[in-house]
Amino acid sequence: MKAKSTTLFTAILLMCLCACSGQEETHPVRKTLQQAVFASGHLEQEDEYVIAATAEGTILEMNMREGDNLTAGQILVRIKSDVANNQLQEAKIVYNDARQNAAPSAPQLSELRAQLGVARAQLDQDQLNYERYAALRSKNSASQLEYEKAALQYKTSKGNLLALEKNYGQVQDALRLNAEKSLQQVKTQQAVLSDYVIGTDKPGVVLDVLKKKGELVRKGEVIARIGSGSYIIKLFVAEDDIAGVHVGQKAVVQMNNFPDTTFTAVITRILPAFDQTAQSYSVEAGFVSTPPLLLSGTQLQANIIQEAARPVLVIPSSALVRGQFVQLRDGTERAVRTGQKAGSWVEVKAGLTEKDIILLPKDQNKKQGTELPGS
Repeated sequence: MKAKSTTLFTAILLMCLCACSGQEETHPVRKTLQQAVFASGHLEQEDEYVIAATAEGTILEMNMREGDNLTAGQILVRIKSDVANNQLQEAKIVYNDARQNAAPSAPQLSELRAQLGVARAQLDQDQLNYERYAALRSKNSASQLEYEKAALQYKTSKGNLLALEKNYGQVQDALRLNAEKSLQQVKTQQAVLSDYVIGTDKPGVVLDVLKKKGELVRKGEVIARIGSGSYIIKLFVAEDDIAGVHVGQKAVVQMNNFPDTTFTAVITRILPAFDQTAQSYSVEAGFVSTPPLLLSGTQLQANIIQEAARPVLVIPSSALVRGQFVQLRDGTERAVRTGQKAGSWVEVKAGLTEKDIILLPKDQNKKQGTELPGS
């Protein structure tokens, strides 16, 4: 008997508290809403990329600031490159020396050509002498020994000339190869030196600069983030909702920098892979009419409109406390999972049933013009 009295007293007390507090009660109801898939996301440019240091050193020049518009081929950063520059100069000296040695007028090749000239003259003389002794021997006017001696001398001169010509070709090829190797070394050092100069190969806008002039950077460190191309809406759709999204669907978008305005967009792309970091699928969309101000990174929410309407469980959006809780009749709070919003209503996907009684914050229905269920 005492327990029943205590329970009755508690119920009466709660009713008195609710009545005294002036809070109105309501409960979730079923309403037919235009079906939509809710997604959060942000704005980004189509070709956003980062520029990173390709060499280690101190930043000597920083030719950009956030918001700067860039042109193709513009130099953005210069890194101190004393060692690389010295190595390039040394490589150029070696190449110039090798190139001069490979020139036709080079001393070594000139000397070999002179030796070739002497050898050719000697061959011509020995050939005439051999032919003379051959004619005399045919008339038996010269001895066999004199003939053979002239023939041997002619053969020796011919062999000497061939050896000198081969040597000349080998030396010339070696000098030319050395010059080519030296030129490649110059090009290699020029490529190394180019790592100390960072530019952009296409137009864009500077989104974020992470380093300053005078700072030491290591190879691979990000220096700035660049945006290029048109703006796209990047949306993250839950795994259980992705089946209801397809290219060409319209979406109602609300950006945080335009809280009282909605914009229409169209789904343009659904990325096929599940994003493990975001634990969702990535979807891209484009604006039908471009908003007056687009800033990369702007946070936004979107309702991707489905073709059919469906009955869903809803509560007044003013009943939400801190965006994800409702207050029950007994004064406790309960977490709920919400879905799409439609006017003053918000879909409840989990956490409540039609039997639950919830409280509306004081005067919220009057301030926001909330329509109470059943009214």
